[in-house]
Amino acid sequence: MDQFSFARQPILDKSLLLYAYEFLYRPTDDALDRNHSITSEVLVSSIVDMGLDKASNNKLAFINMSYQDIMSEHIEALPTDQLILELLEDIKPDPKLIARVKSLSEQGFRFALDDFVYSSDWDPLIELAKIIKLDLSITSIEENRILINKLKHTNIIFLAEKVESYADYKAYRDIGCSLFQGYFFSKPEVIKGSSLNASNLSKTKLLSLINQPDISFKELQDTIEQDPSLTFLLLKYLNSAQFSFSNPIESIQQAITILGLDNIKRWSTLVTLREMSSKPPELLRLALVRAKLAELLASHNKQLNSNGFFLSGLLSVLDALLDTPLAIILKSIPLDLEISQALLKREGEMGKTLDSIIRHEANPLDTSKELGENYLEACEWADQIMETL
Repeated sequence: MDQFSFARQPILDKSLLLYAYEFLYRPTDDALDRNHSITSEVLVSSIVDMGLDKASNNKLAFINMSYQDIMSEHIEALPTDQLILELLEDIKPDPKLIARVKSLSEQGFRFALDDFVYSSDWDPLIELAKIIKLDLSITSIEENRILINKLKHTNIIFLAEKVESYADYKAYRDIGCSLFQGYFFSKPEVIKGSSLNASNLSKTKLLSLINQPDISFKELQDTIEQDPSLTFLLLKYLNSAQFSFSNPIESIQQAITILGLDNIKRWSTLVTLREMSSKPPELLRLALVRAKLAELLASHNKQLNSNGFFLSGLLSVLDALLDTPLAIILKSIPLDLEISQALLKREGEMGKTLDSIIRHEANPLDTSKELGENYLEACEWADQIMETL
């Protein structure tokens, strides 16, 4: 699997719940990129080795396919029940390809047409496709509305991709799209001014108290125990299968003794974030992936504060959770200067790492091999955590 670097992008349904992931990939070996027959074989092997059920959290996985990939016999080794094969926009729909897609469809494979712009040449493939992906950066909403109306007699599902704002999501939902891809959910929906509402202000104060750099054992215990909801949820989480302690943890004092200050601060922050927003669950999952990936990357250098790296990833979605500028939120949370600078300015080693992680989410071509190697581990860890929250 180390011959390809993967990143996954969530695909959400109308209710902003997770429907599937698209897996973006690139060869880590330039020689693979130059030899299509070898690339197809190794790609299929890498997808199988990756363990799609774990990597996609038992959701459907969209995988881009070139003309050469589709024509390759190796493609038939892929699991039909887990995959949607995306036909790239630069594919020429010639008779050989159409026959091949028809044959694969009869074997149970499902297809999506990527970055779709209508022409009659695509009619045979429209009949075979399950999903059409509309790239908002290529075609206008009016062009896409006309296309959706033209094909409304079919059972085609329309997916809007490169959705960059909640306004785009609502507009394309209203013209008939059922699926949405893009990191619009990781951005503030509407900036509602320069202050937090009362509920979130109290939670922000709680985050502030938990994350005091020099907080003592007793101060942390008292802070958590003064919030019944946090106490209940934290103990519930620490007694989940994720930890599997031989004896149940029955008090915050016991939890801090066993796990230590830094770990309890980490999990208390996570539980508090979960309680702060009604945003799509995928936003918290994204924060968890960033947090774990930052920690994994920092762990390769003993001089770096891996706990701080974890916290920077976890808090990187605060503005989207609260629909409030990050600079305003952080005024209420006395974080270590290194973490604040990383979040606000992407400065320092921590800031550079966070920036690389966010770039990898959009384009695995743009980041290091080391980051790619740790990415799927972070995804699987985040999926496990989400099951316990």
